[in-house]
Amino acid sequence: MQGTSGSLGKVDALVIDPTTAAVTHLVVAHELLGRRVLVPLAAVTGSSPDQVSVDLDEDALEACPLFDEPAYNAAAAGSLPPEAGYEPGAYFLEPFASPIDGWELSEHERIPKGEVTFRRGDEVFSSDFERVGQIDEFLVDPADGHITHVVLREGHAFRHDDDVVVPVGGARFDEGRVIVGLDLAALHALERIPVKRHGHVRDDT
Repeated sequence: MQGTSGSLGKVDALVIDPTTAAVTHLVVAHELLGRRVLVPLAAVTGSSPDQVSVDLDEDALEACPLFDEPAYNAAAAGSLPPEAGYEPGAYFLEPFASPIDGWELSEHERIPKGEVTFRRGDEVFSSDFERVGQIDEFLVDPADGHITHVVLREGHAFRHDDDVVVPVGGARFDEGRVIVGLDLAALHALERIPVKRHGHVRDDT
């Protein structure tokens, strides 16, 4: 990858929003930094088969957020078209899910993706401070691309379903913790919203 001050390392993966199939970030490895960082696609000024040019210098690259691999989903084999260009294992999916056709999300409160302060793996608590699980994915409304719910898939406190889909309306966000706007009884009573996953786990819905 070529920046305004010279070579800035090597692009070794792409991050894709699976709900839009759009690339959102480049994962860049820099030997001097000793880490991989996320470079937003908006920083790219040009590309060729052998080089990507970005509007960043060394200092700007160092200020980019670290690539926290567990917060993303590795794309499963065959889930992306071969013409995409990179080898399997070089793609990561944003942890977003979509509602199955027929589910209307327009009445739910929403958070723009760029304003999300919580992430996959954060612990989720009810409003009466009972731990109920951890975030596996974020449910995105296809109409505007905003997040309306968090999805708890495994290790949660509910037994009626594999997935528990919890609205983000009224939630409070702490470092590594989400306190949702519903108490434990209300969470147990939530209607099931089947979700569509994108290319990383088996979907039985």
